[in-house]
Amino acid sequence: MIVDTLLLRLGGESGTDNAVSAGDVLTLSMARSGYQVHTFRTYPAEIKGGPVMFQLRVGVRPLPSLGDELDLLLAFNEEAWDLHHEALRPDGILIYDPGEHDCPEGFAGTAYGIPLDRMARDLNLRKGKNLIALGALSALLALDFPQLQATVKEKFGRRPEFAESNRMALLAGYEWVKNNLPGELPLRLAPPDPTREPQLVMSGNQAIVAGALAAGCRFYAGYPITPASDILEEMARRLPGIGGTSLQTEDEIAAIGSVIGASIAGVKAMTATSGPGFSLMQEMLGLATMAEVPVVVVNSMRAGPSTGMPTKMEQGDLNIALYGGHGEAPRIVLAARSVADCFYQAMQAFYLSETFQMPVILLTDQSLSHRTSTLPMPDPGLVPIVERL
Repeated sequence: MIVDTLLLRLGGESGTDNAVSAGDVLTLSMARSGYQVHTFRTYPAEIKGGPVMFQLRVGVRPLPSLGDELDLLLAFNEEAWDLHHEALRPDGILIYDPGEHDCPEGFAGTAYGIPLDRMARDLNLRKGKNLIALGALSALLALDFPQLQATVKEKFGRRPEFAESNRMALLAGYEWVKNNLPGELPLRLAPPDPTREPQLVMSGNQAIVAGALAAGCRFYAGYPITPASDILEEMARRLPGIGGTSLQTEDEIAAIGSVIGASIAGVKAMTATSGPGFSLMQEMLGLATMAEVPVVVVNSMRAGPSTGMPTKMEQGDLNIALYGGHGEAPRIVLAARSVADCFYQAMQAFYLSETFQMPVILLTDQSLSHRTSTLPMPDPGLVPIVERL
């Protein structure tokens, strides 16, 4: 059956199965093949690792949501099946590794046992199992295999010594399916729309950076904190090339202090954090209000009070964003609703901050910060820009 959208989920163990890396590569490859994409991911906070999940919805039309029941589940191990099988539709497709576990009893859908771990050992590629799985998926779903190869080469091309092993792993999974699983899957994705306008592929955090730079941000200070760390990393890459400055500070108090100082000195400035860091910034935000200093603060919300759960999602910081701090300390609070909206809300935050000479807080969450999706080329001209004198 030809369908307009497919909902896939990859589940496995952090650090060994590398399901999130595989998902990132698959997402970029599908987008470059002309499809719309929309992702969601979870991962453990512990250094020792734990279960991870990457979900990709791909289709020929714009995808406004994460989707509902899974069409396909790729379970790298038995735990992935245990955690995610209830999300798989009754007639869905299961890809599992027979070296890790048997096909679950009572499963009424279509199951394919692919020896991912054994192939990785045979190729002496213990960490190449995810690429073997991608090659197998490409063959099963009749994806654009040359595009997938090109994406893998680009994504992991910084280490030339691994280029050949990556190529072998991808090809091994692809050829195993072609030689051992003849026929077609019950579901096939319709071809992409050839008339579609070219689109960007960005995460929410990347879109915030792009919007901030378009608005004229030239100073960024921050302290690493999940899920906002990507903004610090992206700013460190982008700002030096356009005459700006990025500073990693010793804590969040120093970050907001540096941003206020830069703004007083005449530069549009921004920081980003999550709930724990945002709590530490409250006194300095009051100073920015009192002194009428325009600054932008991104709060990428995560679950729980105190240090909370760094890798889980919650939208629980609205109260402190609106009313945090003592005395009369008004601030403007914005919230982004999509990856594309992250770009425009970042621009809007700078416009409002400069116009009213006060702090502006932009709220996102763990899901939106790390979500990757396709979006039309943004138009910076839709949001006014207030230039510094």
